[in-house]
Amino acid sequence: SNPDHMAETVRLAISHGVKLSAHPSYFDLENFGRVSVPHSSEEIVDLLETQVSLLGNICFDQGASLFAIKPHGALYHDMMQQRVVREAIVSVARKYQLPLIVQAMPENTGEIHWGVPVITESFADRAYGSDGMLIPRSKPGSLHLDKALILRQARQLINDHSTDTLCFHGDNPASVAALKCLYAQD
Repeated sequence: SNPDHMAETVRLAISHGVKLSAHPSYFDLENFGRVSVPHSSEEIVDLLETQVSLLGNICFDQGASLFAIKPHGALYHDMMQQRVVREAIVSVARKYQLPLIVQAMPENTGEIHWGVPVITESFADRAYGSDGMLIPRSKPGSLHLDKALILRQARQLINDHSTDTLCFHGDNPASVAALKCLYAQD
């Protein structure tokens, strides 16, 4: 994003009582951060520190603070699958003393595995492979576009108690509709 858009998002989050998390990604505007871009460990650290510190400063200026770090798109997937990427991201989370949001899987249940506090998440609107990992968005059917399917998956994840939080993608109208439906029922 850009600083003005980030500042407006922070204002909206504060006004609605929403916790603020940094959502850093590879610098890949053309693909919305959804394509893996090879980086050294040092480059990943620099990339994340730039984005996290910018958002942290915007939050501070508005009297708020960051709650966690959740890498976006391909950076998130690379974190889950590549040790070098994971260690670089963990070092930034440790530096900023922020929990790291990671995909809920049996081995990702706590700080012992990651070295920093973690918040596990599952995805209400994404398809999972047989290995428990998210199916890449480049594959057909990876993003659920049916509100009923998203609701069913969200309720199953909630009832399983296997995750700390659920992700609903705001750029998916069916996901937004499903989330509104869930809130209306509570």
